[in-house]
Amino acid sequence: MSDTPRGISTGSRRFILLLGMLSATAPLAIDMYLPSLPAIALDLNSDISHVQQSLSLFMLGFALSQLFYGPLSDQVGRRPVIIAGLSLFLIASLLCANANSITELLIYRVLQALGGGAASVVISAVIRDLFRGEEAARTLSLVIMTMTMAPLLAPLAGAQVLTLFGWRAIFLLLAALGAILLILSWRVLPETHQREPGQRFVLRDLFTSYAAVLSHREAMGNLLLACFSFAGMFAFITGSPYVYIDYFGVSPSHYGLLFGSNILLMILLNGINSRIIRQVGLNKMIRVGSWLPLIAGILLLSSALSGFGGLAGIVMPAVLYVGSLGLLGANTTAAVVSPFSKQAGAAAALLGSLRFFFGAIAGALVGLLHDDTPRAMAVVICGSGLLAFVCYRFMVPKSNGYSPHAH
Repeated sequence: MSDTPRGISTGSRRFILLLGMLSATAPLAIDMYLPSLPAIALDLNSDISHVQQSLSLFMLGFALSQLFYGPLSDQVGRRPVIIAGLSLFLIASLLCANANSITELLIYRVLQALGGGAASVVISAVIRDLFRGEEAARTLSLVIMTMTMAPLLAPLAGAQVLTLFGWRAIFLLLAALGAILLILSWRVLPETHQREPGQRFVLRDLFTSYAAVLSHREAMGNLLLACFSFAGMFAFITGSPYVYIDYFGVSPSHYGLLFGSNILLMILLNGINSRIIRQVGLNKMIRVGSWLPLIAGILLLSSALSGFGGLAGIVMPAVLYVGSLGLLGANTTAAVVSPFSKQAGAAAALLGSLRFFFGAIAGALVGLLHDDTPRAMAVVICGSGLLAFVCYRFMVPKSNGYSPHAH
Protein backbone atom coordinates (compact mmCIF):
# COMPACT_ATOMS: atom_id res chain seq x y z
CA MET A 1 0.00 0.00 0.00
CA SER A 2 1.34 3.43 -0.87
CA ASP A 3 0.27 6.23 1.41
CA THR A 4 -0.17 9.77 0.25
CA PRO A 5 2.26 12.32 1.75
CA ARG A 6 -0.19 13.21 4.48
CA GLY A 7 -2.01 9.89 4.83
CA ILE A 8 -3.95 9.22 8.01
CA SER A 9 -4.14 6.01 10.00
CA THR A 10 -6.66 3.63 8.46
CA GLY A 11 -7.84 2.64 11.91
CA SER A 12 -8.47 6.17 13.18
CA ARG A 13 -11.77 7.88 13.77
CA ARG A 14 -10.78 10.58 11.28
CA PHE A 15 -10.40 7.93 8.60
CA ILE A 16 -13.82 6.42 9.40
CA LEU A 17 -15.34 9.91 9.35
CA LEU A 18 -13.80 10.65 5.95
CA LEU A 19 -15.16 7.39 4.52
CA GLY A 20 -18.59 8.18 5.96
CA MET A 21 -18.55 11.68 4.44
CA LEU A 22 -17.55 10.26 1.05
CA SER A 23 -20.35 7.69 1.26
CA ALA A 24 -22.85 10.43 2.14
CA THR A 25 -22.21 12.39 -1.08
CA ALA A 26 -24.95 10.72 -3.11
CA PRO A 27 -27.58 10.56 -0.31
CA LEU A 28 -27.09 14.30 0.25
CA ALA A 29 -27.49 14.96 -3.47
CA ILE A 30 -30.75 12.98 -3.43
CA ASP A 31 -32.34 14.23 -0.22
CA MET A 32 -31.17 17.83 0.17
CA TYR A 33 -33.03 19.18 -2.87
CA LEU A 34 -36.32 17.32 -2.29
CA PRO A 35 -38.01 20.30 -0.57
CA SER A 36 -37.13 22.49 -3.56
CA LEU A 37 -38.91 20.46 -6.28
CA PRO A 38 -41.98 22.77 -6.48
CA ALA A 39 -39.75 25.86 -6.51
CA ILE A 40 -37.60 24.41 -9.31
CA ALA A 41 -40.71 23.62 -11.37
CA LEU A 42 -41.96 27.18 -10.96
CA ASP A 43 -38.62 28.85 -11.69
CA LEU A 44 -37.84 26.72 -14.76
CA ASN A 45 -41.42 26.98 -16.07
CA SER A 46 -41.93 23.22 -15.91
CA ASP A 47 -44.44 20.87 -14.31
CA ILE A 48 -43.60 18.90 -11.19
CA SER A 49 -43.59 15.54 -13.00
CA HIS A 50 -40.67 16.65 -15.19
CA VAL A 51 -38.75 17.91 -12.18
CA GLN A 52 -39.36 14.60 -10.41
CA GLN A 53 -37.62 12.91 -13.33
CA SER A 54 -34.40 14.50 -12.10
CA LEU A 55 -34.59 12.17 -9.11
CA SER A 56 -35.21 9.06 -11.23
CA LEU A 57 -32.43 9.97 -13.67
CA PHE A 58 -30.04 10.57 -10.78
CA MET A 59 -30.82 7.11 -9.41
CA LEU A 60 -30.34 5.53 -12.82
CA GLY A 61 -27.03 7.30 -13.45
CA PHE A 62 -25.87 6.46 -9.95
CA ALA A 63 -26.66 2.76 -10.44
CA LEU A 64 -25.03 2.50 -13.87
CA SER A 65 -21.87 4.36 -12.86
CA GLN A 66 -21.11 1.88 -10.10
CA LEU A 67 -20.92 -0.99 -12.58
CA PHE A 68 -17.96 0.79 -14.17
CA TYR A 69 -16.23 2.37 -11.18
CA GLY A 70 -15.89 -0.79 -9.08
CA PRO A 71 -13.91 -2.92 -11.55
CA LEU A 72 -12.01 0.18 -12.71
CA SER A 73 -10.79 0.71 -9.14
CA ASP A 74 -9.56 -2.90 -9.12
CA GLN A 75 -7.31 -2.08 -12.06
CA VAL A 76 -6.17 1.54 -11.60
CA GLY A 77 -6.54 1.93 -7.81
CA ARG A 78 -9.16 3.25 -5.39
CA ARG A 79 -7.78 6.76 -4.89
CA PRO A 80 -7.71 7.91 -8.56
CA VAL A 81 -11.31 6.77 -9.07
CA ILE A 82 -12.54 8.61 -5.96
CA ILE A 83 -10.72 11.82 -6.92
CA ALA A 84 -11.99 11.71 -10.52
CA GLY A 85 -15.57 11.06 -9.35
CA LEU A 86 -15.50 13.92 -6.86
CA SER A 87 -14.17 16.27 -9.54
CA LEU A 88 -17.08 15.40 -11.81
CA PHE A 89 -19.55 15.73 -8.92
CA LEU A 90 -18.19 19.22 -8.14
CA ILE A 91 -18.44 20.43 -11.75
CA ALA A 92 -21.91 18.95 -12.26
CA SER A 93 -23.21 20.53 -9.04
CA LEU A 94 -22.09 23.94 -10.28
CA LEU A 95 -23.81 23.29 -13.61
CA CYS A 96 -27.04 22.31 -11.79
CA ALA A 97 -26.94 25.59 -9.88
CA ASN A 98 -26.78 27.47 -13.18
CA ALA A 99 -29.34 25.43 -15.16
CA ASN A 100 -31.70 27.61 -17.22
CA SER A 101 -34.15 24.90 -18.32
CA ILE A 102 -35.48 21.60 -17.07
CA THR A 103 -33.63 19.81 -19.88
CA GLU A 104 -30.33 21.28 -18.73
CA LEU A 105 -31.07 20.32 -15.14
CA LEU A 106 -31.86 16.72 -16.10
CA ILE A 107 -28.59 16.41 -18.04
CA TYR A 108 -26.54 17.93 -15.24
CA ARG A 109 -28.19 15.71 -12.63
CA VAL A 110 -27.12 12.64 -14.58
CA LEU A 111 -23.55 13.97 -14.63
CA GLN A 112 -23.79 14.65 -10.90
CA ALA A 113 -24.89 11.05 -10.33
CA LEU A 114 -22.05 9.69 -12.46
CA GLY A 115 -19.61 11.58 -10.26
CA GLY A 116 -21.28 10.72 -6.97
CA GLY A 117 -21.30 7.00 -7.73
CA ALA A 118 -17.50 6.73 -7.56
CA ALA A 119 -16.97 7.30 -3.86
CA SER A 120 -20.05 5.34 -2.82
CA VAL A 121 -18.99 2.10 -4.47
CA VAL A 122 -15.23 2.34 -3.97
CA ILE A 123 -15.53 2.87 -0.20
CA SER A 124 -16.73 -0.73 0.24
CA ALA A 125 -13.71 -1.95 -1.72
CA VAL A 126 -11.38 0.21 0.40
CA ILE A 127 -12.73 -1.42 3.55
CA ARG A 128 -12.34 -4.86 1.94
CA ASP A 129 -8.70 -4.02 1.21
CA LEU A 130 -8.05 -3.26 4.86
CA PHE A 131 -10.32 -5.58 6.84
CA ARG A 132 -11.94 -9.03 6.70
CA GLY A 133 -15.14 -10.65 7.95
CA GLU A 134 -16.48 -9.33 11.24
CA GLU A 135 -13.92 -6.50 11.35
CA ALA A 136 -15.01 -5.34 7.89
CA ALA A 137 -18.66 -5.43 8.99
CA ARG A 138 -17.82 -3.47 12.14
CA THR A 139 -15.98 -0.79 10.14
CA LEU A 140 -18.81 -0.60 7.61
CA SER A 141 -21.27 -0.14 10.48
CA LEU A 142 -19.29 2.84 11.74
CA VAL A 143 -19.11 4.30 8.22
CA ILE A 144 -22.85 3.79 7.69
CA MET A 145 -23.61 5.43 11.04
CA THR A 146 -21.87 8.53 9.71
CA MET A 147 -23.51 8.23 6.29
CA THR A 148 -27.05 7.80 7.64
CA MET A 149 -26.93 11.23 9.21
CA ALA A 150 -27.28 12.55 5.64
CA PRO A 151 -30.90 11.46 5.00
CA LEU A 152 -31.78 12.48 8.56
CA LEU A 153 -30.49 16.05 8.22
CA ALA A 154 -30.45 16.73 4.47
CA PRO A 155 -34.17 17.53 3.95
CA LEU A 156 -34.15 19.88 6.94
CA ALA A 157 -30.98 21.62 5.74
CA GLY A 158 -32.30 21.81 2.18
CA ALA A 159 -35.55 23.43 3.37
CA GLN A 160 -33.63 26.10 5.31
CA VAL A 161 -31.30 26.88 2.39
CA LEU A 162 -34.30 27.06 0.05
CA THR A 163 -36.10 29.51 2.33
CA LEU A 164 -33.08 31.77 2.84
CA PHE A 165 -31.28 31.66 -0.50
CA GLY A 166 -33.37 29.80 -3.10
CA TRP A 167 -33.03 26.39 -4.76
CA ARG A 168 -29.83 27.14 -6.67
CA ALA A 169 -27.97 27.64 -3.39
CA ILE A 170 -28.64 23.99 -2.55
CA PHE A 171 -26.54 22.88 -5.50
CA LEU A 172 -23.88 25.44 -4.63
CA LEU A 173 -23.75 23.91 -1.15
CA LEU A 174 -23.34 20.44 -2.70
CA ALA A 175 -20.54 21.82 -4.88
CA ALA A 176 -18.81 23.20 -1.78
CA LEU A 177 -19.12 19.80 -0.11
CA GLY A 178 -17.63 18.16 -3.20
CA ALA A 179 -14.71 20.62 -3.15
CA ILE A 180 -13.98 19.95 0.52
CA LEU A 181 -14.05 16.18 0.06
CA LEU A 182 -11.89 16.45 -3.06
CA ILE A 183 -9.22 18.39 -1.13
CA LEU A 184 -9.34 15.98 1.81
CA SER A 185 -9.14 12.93 -0.44
CA TRP A 186 -6.22 14.41 -2.39
CA ARG A 187 -4.27 15.27 0.78
CA VAL A 188 -4.95 12.43 3.22
CA LEU A 189 -6.65 9.45 1.56
CA PRO A 190 -4.21 6.54 1.10
CA GLU A 191 -4.21 4.09 -1.77
CA THR A 192 -5.34 0.77 -0.28
CA HIS A 193 -5.29 -1.50 -3.33
CA GLN A 194 -2.19 -3.47 -4.22
CA ARG A 195 -2.01 -3.64 -7.99
CA GLU A 196 0.14 -6.16 -9.81
CA PRO A 197 3.23 -4.64 -11.51
CA GLY A 198 2.49 -3.60 -15.08
CA GLN A 199 -1.28 -4.12 -14.66
CA ARG A 200 -3.27 -2.22 -17.28
CA PHE A 201 -6.94 -1.45 -17.72
CA VAL A 202 -8.60 -4.04 -19.99
CA LEU A 203 -12.31 -3.67 -20.74
CA ARG A 204 -12.76 -7.44 -21.02
CA ASP A 205 -11.70 -7.81 -17.39
CA LEU A 206 -14.83 -5.92 -16.32
CA PHE A 207 -16.99 -8.81 -17.53
CA THR A 208 -14.63 -11.41 -16.08
CA SER A 209 -14.84 -9.75 -12.67
CA TYR A 210 -18.64 -9.71 -12.70
CA ALA A 211 -18.74 -13.35 -13.79
CA ALA A 212 -16.67 -14.30 -10.75
CA VAL A 213 -19.12 -12.56 -8.42
CA LEU A 214 -22.27 -13.86 -10.14
CA SER A 215 -21.01 -17.44 -9.95
CA HIS A 216 -20.40 -17.28 -6.17
CA ARG A 217 -23.59 -18.64 -4.63
CA GLU A 218 -23.13 -17.40 -1.05
CA ALA A 219 -22.12 -13.93 -2.19
CA MET A 220 -25.16 -13.75 -4.45
CA GLY A 221 -27.44 -14.92 -1.65
CA ASN A 222 -26.25 -12.06 0.54
CA LEU A 223 -26.44 -9.67 -2.41
CA LEU A 224 -30.09 -10.53 -3.10
CA LEU A 225 -30.93 -10.17 0.59
CA ALA A 226 -29.39 -6.70 0.52
CA CYS A 227 -31.07 -5.69 -2.75
CA PHE A 228 -34.59 -6.87 -1.96
CA SER A 229 -34.53 -5.40 1.56
CA PHE A 230 -33.28 -2.09 0.09
CA ALA A 231 -36.10 -2.23 -2.48
CA GLY A 232 -38.62 -2.28 0.36
CA MET A 233 -37.03 0.82 1.86
CA PHE A 234 -37.28 2.65 -1.46
CA ALA A 235 -40.94 1.60 -1.70
CA PHE A 236 -41.40 3.31 1.66
CA ILE A 237 -39.58 6.46 0.48
CA THR A 238 -41.80 6.57 -2.61
CA GLY A 239 -45.12 5.79 -0.94
CA SER A 240 -44.88 7.29 2.54
CA PRO A 241 -45.40 10.97 1.59
CA TYR A 242 -48.84 10.14 0.18
CA VAL A 243 -49.74 7.63 2.92
CA TYR A 244 -48.70 9.83 5.83
CA ILE A 245 -49.57 13.31 4.54
CA ASP A 246 -52.53 12.79 2.18
CA TYR A 247 -54.14 9.62 3.53
CA PHE A 248 -53.64 10.12 7.28
CA GLY A 249 -53.44 13.94 7.24
CA VAL A 250 -50.01 14.25 8.86
CA SER A 251 -48.45 17.71 8.46
CA PRO A 252 -45.23 17.98 6.42
CA SER A 253 -43.23 18.90 9.52
CA HIS A 254 -44.56 15.89 11.43
CA TYR A 255 -43.84 13.73 8.40
CA GLY A 256 -40.19 14.75 8.73
CA LEU A 257 -40.22 13.57 12.34
CA LEU A 258 -41.82 10.24 11.43
CA PHE A 259 -39.32 9.78 8.61
CA GLY A 260 -36.48 10.57 10.99
CA SER A 261 -37.59 7.81 13.38
CA ASN A 262 -36.70 5.26 10.71
CA ILE A 263 -33.19 6.70 10.43
CA LEU A 264 -32.76 6.82 14.21
CA LEU A 265 -33.52 3.11 14.52
CA MET A 266 -31.15 2.41 11.64
CA ILE A 267 -28.38 4.31 13.44
CA LEU A 268 -29.14 2.51 16.71
CA LEU A 269 -28.94 -0.94 15.09
CA ASN A 270 -25.75 0.06 13.29
CA GLY A 271 -24.23 1.00 16.63
CA ILE A 272 -25.31 -2.26 18.25
CA ASN A 273 -23.96 -4.22 15.30
CA SER A 274 -20.56 -2.54 15.48
CA ARG A 275 -20.29 -3.48 19.16
CA ILE A 276 -21.36 -7.13 19.09
CA ILE A 277 -20.40 -8.35 15.61
CA ARG A 278 -17.05 -9.71 16.80
CA GLN A 279 -18.69 -11.81 19.52
CA VAL A 280 -21.75 -13.00 17.60
CA GLY A 281 -20.22 -13.51 14.16
CA LEU A 282 -21.13 -12.21 10.73
CA ASN A 283 -23.23 -15.16 9.55
CA LYS A 284 -25.39 -15.27 12.67
CA MET A 285 -26.04 -11.54 12.61
CA ILE A 286 -27.21 -11.74 9.00
CA ARG A 287 -29.46 -14.73 9.66
CA VAL A 288 -31.10 -12.98 12.60
CA GLY A 289 -31.38 -9.75 10.63
CA SER A 290 -33.01 -11.49 7.65
CA TRP A 291 -36.13 -12.10 9.76
CA LEU A 292 -36.76 -8.41 10.51
CA PRO A 293 -37.86 -7.21 7.03
CA LEU A 294 -40.07 -10.28 6.67
CA ILE A 295 -41.81 -9.78 10.03
CA ALA A 296 -42.14 -6.02 9.50
CA GLY A 297 -43.54 -6.50 5.98
CA ILE A 298 -46.18 -8.97 7.15
CA LEU A 299 -47.25 -6.67 10.01
CA LEU A 300 -47.40 -3.69 7.67
CA LEU A 301 -49.50 -5.49 5.07
CA SER A 302 -51.86 -6.81 7.76
CA SER A 303 -52.42 -3.29 9.07
CA ALA A 304 -52.90 -1.86 5.58
CA LEU A 305 -55.48 -4.49 4.64
CA SER A 306 -57.42 -4.45 7.92
CA GLY A 307 -56.99 -0.83 8.97
CA PHE A 308 -55.96 -2.06 12.42
CA GLY A 309 -54.00 0.49 14.41
CA GLY A 310 -54.60 3.39 12.03
CA LEU A 311 -51.50 5.52 11.50
CA ALA A 312 -49.57 3.75 14.26
CA GLY A 313 -50.31 0.40 12.61
CA ILE A 314 -48.45 1.65 9.53
CA VAL A 315 -45.69 3.68 11.17
CA MET A 316 -44.43 1.05 13.64
CA PRO A 317 -43.78 -1.80 11.18
CA ALA A 318 -42.41 0.71 8.64
CA VAL A 319 -39.89 1.92 11.22
CA LEU A 320 -38.93 -1.70 11.96
CA TYR A 321 -38.46 -2.47 8.26
CA VAL A 322 -36.35 0.57 7.39
CA GLY A 323 -34.46 0.42 10.67
CA SER A 324 -33.54 -3.23 10.05
CA LEU A 325 -31.25 -2.09 7.25
CA GLY A 326 -28.99 -0.76 9.99
CA LEU A 327 -28.36 -4.40 10.88
CA LEU A 328 -28.27 -5.78 7.35
CA GLY A 329 -26.53 -3.04 5.37
CA ALA A 330 -22.99 -3.35 6.69
CA ASN A 331 -23.15 -7.10 7.26
CA THR A 332 -24.45 -8.04 3.83
CA THR A 333 -21.93 -5.71 2.18
CA ALA A 334 -19.08 -7.37 4.09
CA ALA A 335 -20.42 -10.82 3.17
CA VAL A 336 -20.66 -9.91 -0.52
CA VAL A 337 -17.14 -8.46 -0.89
CA SER A 338 -15.26 -10.63 1.63
CA PRO A 339 -14.86 -13.70 -0.62
CA PHE A 340 -12.99 -11.62 -3.20
CA SER A 341 -9.63 -9.91 -3.29
CA LYS A 342 -8.94 -9.14 -6.94
CA GLN A 343 -12.64 -8.53 -7.67
CA ALA A 344 -13.59 -6.64 -4.49
CA GLY A 345 -14.39 -3.50 -6.49
CA ALA A 346 -16.57 -5.46 -8.91
CA ALA A 347 -18.45 -7.13 -6.04
CA ALA A 348 -19.08 -3.76 -4.36
CA ALA A 349 -20.14 -2.25 -7.70
CA LEU A 350 -22.60 -5.02 -8.47
CA LEU A 351 -24.12 -4.75 -5.01
CA GLY A 352 -24.40 -0.96 -5.14
CA SER A 353 -25.79 -0.87 -8.65
CA LEU A 354 -28.38 -3.62 -8.19
CA ARG A 355 -29.61 -2.12 -4.94
CA PHE A 356 -30.59 1.05 -6.77
CA PHE A 357 -32.05 -0.87 -9.73
CA PHE A 358 -34.19 -2.93 -7.36
CA GLY A 359 -35.14 0.23 -5.50
CA ALA A 360 -36.18 1.97 -8.71
CA ILE A 361 -38.37 -1.01 -9.66
CA ALA A 362 -39.98 -1.07 -6.21
CA GLY A 363 -40.74 2.65 -6.41
CA ALA A 364 -42.29 2.23 -9.84
CA LEU A 365 -44.46 -0.63 -8.57
CA VAL A 366 -45.80 1.54 -5.75
CA GLY A 367 -46.89 4.05 -8.37
CA LEU A 368 -48.43 1.43 -10.66
CA LEU A 369 -50.38 -0.22 -7.82
CA HIS A 370 -51.50 3.05 -6.26
CA ASP A 371 -55.18 2.94 -5.23
CA ASP A 372 -55.47 5.91 -2.84
CA THR A 373 -54.78 3.67 0.18
CA PRO A 374 -51.63 2.43 1.99
CA ARG A 375 -52.07 -0.99 0.37
CA ALA A 376 -49.74 -0.43 -2.62
CA MET A 377 -46.81 0.58 -0.43
CA ALA A 378 -47.49 -2.26 2.00
CA VAL A 379 -47.73 -4.92 -0.75
CA VAL A 380 -44.39 -3.93 -2.29
CA ILE A 381 -42.65 -3.70 1.10
CA CYS A 382 -44.01 -7.06 2.24
CA GLY A 383 -43.08 -8.68 -1.08
CA SER A 384 -39.57 -7.26 -0.84
CA GLY A 385 -39.09 -8.60 2.68
CA LEU A 386 -40.37 -12.04 1.64
CA LEU A 387 -38.12 -12.25 -1.43
CA ALA A 388 -35.10 -11.08 0.59
CA PHE A 389 -35.71 -13.79 3.19
CA VAL A 390 -36.32 -16.60 0.67
CA CYS A 391 -33.29 -15.78 -1.52
CA TYR A 392 -30.95 -15.68 1.45
CA ARG A 393 -32.23 -18.89 3.05
CA PHE A 394 -32.17 -20.76 -0.25
CA MET A 395 -28.71 -19.66 -1.42
CA VAL A 396 -26.63 -19.36 1.76
CA PRO A 397 -26.02 -22.58 3.73
CA LYS A 398 -26.63 -22.23 7.44
CA SER A 399 -23.08 -23.24 8.27
CA ASN A 400 -21.51 -20.81 5.81
CA GLY A 401 -22.63 -17.19 5.83
CA TYR A 402 -19.82 -16.19 3.53
CA SER A 403 -16.86 -17.97 2.09
CA PRO A 404 -13.54 -16.84 3.51
CA HIS A 405 -11.80 -18.13 0.43
CA ALA A 406 -10.53 -15.21 -1.65
CA HIS A 407 -11.01 -15.49 -5.38
